Amino acid sequence: MPTLRIAFVTCSTKPDFAPDDLEVVHALNLRGVPVQAIPWDSNFTDWNSFDLVVLRSCWNYHLHPQKFLSWLDNLEANQVNLLNPVSTVRWNLHKKYLAEFDRQGFPLPPTQWFTKGATVNLKELLQQKGWNKAVVKPAISATAHNTFIVSIKDVAQHQPIMNQLLDQSDLLIQQFVSEIEQGEYSLIFFHKKFSHAVLKKPKPGDFRVQHDFGGSYSFIVPSDEIIKQATSILTHIPEPLLYARVDGVLVNGQFLLMELELIEPVLFFDHAPHAVSSFVDLLLSHNSEI
Repeated sequence: MPTLRIAFVTCSTKPDFAPDDLEVVHALNLRGVPVQAIPWDSNFTDWNSFDLVVLRSCWNYHLHPQKFLSWLDNLEANQVNLLNPVSTVRWNLHKKYLAEFDRQGFPLPPTQWFTKGATVNLKELLQQKGWNKAVVKPAISATAHNTFIVSIKDVAQHQPIMNQLLDQSDLLIQQFVSEIEQGEYSLIFFHKKFSHAVLKKPKPGDFRVQHDFGGSYSFIVPSDEIIKQATSILTHIPEPLLYARVDGVLVNGQFLLMELELIEPVLFFDHAPHAVSSFVDLLLSHNSEI
């Protein structure tokens, strides 16, 4: 029986395996399955030479969205077995997917969506909505890139920054949810089944929970109600999913969706050996319907 060949998709700026994935790679190697770290933006890769191509740390895709979309088109045209599926990745690439959840009644922070080239007066928007603070973020972004918080008091200095962003891309403006300072839940699912969770906290005085900005995390056991609410979000996705990370904030007992991460999320395998084993088993038992 031929050996399964797996590629973990990385990026040219960080071509090696992400630290979070090393335990998975080691576990696969122990079971006789080689894994290669291959940047998505490598121009000389025969992706058809792999049985499974798994999106993992393609962390610069948001800087080159059109090139990334062209790469996805090429994989699809050549019937490369990409996980998560190409159609799902395309959908998840642009944060307009949050508008779909909003229309279907899933709770998320009050949000306004603006297309590239739109004219927005930040002060008038905040006053109209009654928001003391808001978060501005590009519709295609990762690791809080070009994301900032604005308040009525400092709106004048942020207006030019937002104008520049709107010249380049679509934007979201969300009411600031102060509960983020107490932590953001990340619930990790494999094959749409809950695996484990962490609580990510920003450093004092910040709102960004990412490690790059001084954030930290701890493993938690979320309540059954939080798991239920996060699981219900995944029922919206018709395609099978190898993995998903549902990020949200708890406000008055309600789980507010912040992001649904289906492209390149850290899955917090460290200190979760059962998750490593589950992920490896799922990969090795993979077929056309995960």
